[in-house]
Amino acid sequence: MASTIWISGDTHFGEAKAISLFQRPFADVATMDAQFVDAINRTVKKRDVLIHIGDFCGPCDQGSKMQVDHAASIRKQILCKNIQLIRGNHDPKVEKFEALFEFVKNQITFRRENGGERVVLCHYPLRAWRGQLSGSMHLYGHTHGALEEVGRSMDVGVDCWNYSPVQLSHALDMLAARPLTAASGWVRRQDARQDVLEDFSKTQSATPVDERTQ
Repeated sequence: MASTIWISGDTHFGEAKAISLFQRPFADVATMDAQFVDAINRTVKKRDVLIHIGDFCGPCDQGSKMQVDHAASIRKQILCKNIQLIRGNHDPKVEKFEALFEFVKNQITFRRENGGERVVLCHYPLRAWRGQLSGSMHLYGHTHGALEEVGRSMDVGVDCWNYSPVQLSHALDMLAARPLTAASGWVRRQDARQDVLEDFSKTQSATPVDERTQ
């Protein structure tokens, strides 16, 4: 039986402040953690693949060791064997943490089946990404639903999906149904800043040079 690929992110396991910061409807952090784990285990089967778009655990006031220990405790409760992590800004760069996942990468790019559209996965929302004008799609997290989705880009964090993973194919089908961003060519949006460069050049030329330092 073929496995299903799911995607989620921005769970911030163990971070009590995430409840008020992101307006989450949980009484306490233990309840939040338990409901997130339950949502994963109810939807993602043991042999499925879960891509986590980053910030698996939130920052910990007691330091990175406590954060890693909590992440390990949560990971043991999740039945899915294959969790792939796109590193977020709160994911610690330590071996014990990274060992909890199939792999940890900063960004992933792939094409849909049968030579379909390019897909770019990154924790951070990108303003522009490879192939954007020709139909490529971008999935991100980090902003917890606070950022308007541009073109074929989508926030796949838990705050945007009723605190549950979503099938990757479902998210991509939704994006594919959106109209392409109209190609306008390389229209300059910023001036050449010639005046700034001229002012900088004058400042540099007016600065005396100490030949002893040359």
